[in-house]
Amino acid sequence: MIIRKLAIEDAEAFREIRVEMCRLHPEAFGQTPEEVAAMSMDSCHLWLTSSDVFPEKFLLAAFDGKRIVGTAAFKREASSNVRHRAWIWSVYVRPEARGKGLSKALMQQIIDEARQMEGLEILALTVSLPQTSARTLYTSLGFFTTGLVLHGYKLPDGRYIDHEEMMLWL
Repeated sequence: MIIRKLAIEDAEAFREIRVEMCRLHPEAFGQTPEEVAAMSMDSCHLWLTSSDVFPEKFLLAAFDGKRIVGTAAFKREASSNVRHRAWIWSVYVRPEARGKGLSKALMQQIIDEARQMEGLEILALTVSLPQTSARTLYTSLGFFTTGLVLHGYKLPDGRYIDHEEMMLWL
């Protein structure tokens, strides 16, 4: 397995795994698989490129051969009042690749890189309460709970999913 940052030419491969993660774990991701599948390629490129709002952004992927089997993403806003914080999002490992430490390796690479960024003090993330394995991983890496978002997602079947907000002091 190799881990590397994705580039524009990886957008379609990321969309494929994003559709899967949203289909298999609707409680954990903020889009439906149909919404992701319907996105234009230009919109998909926004996941992988910096912008005025998020000048520091990257998406890591773990590869088994040419296939993406895991992801984790980082974004930091440009506004001076919030530049001390950055967000981790889209952490996912395909079922057949679980149990090999990929989520931890992806997260650790983001943490290590974040610690080198000037002025960055906090990494934050949101995790759905049913995702006990993810919550255990984040806690093992030093993240702690800062709040609870009741009814963070409302799924198409009408169920509400609560989220835990977590952060790590860098």
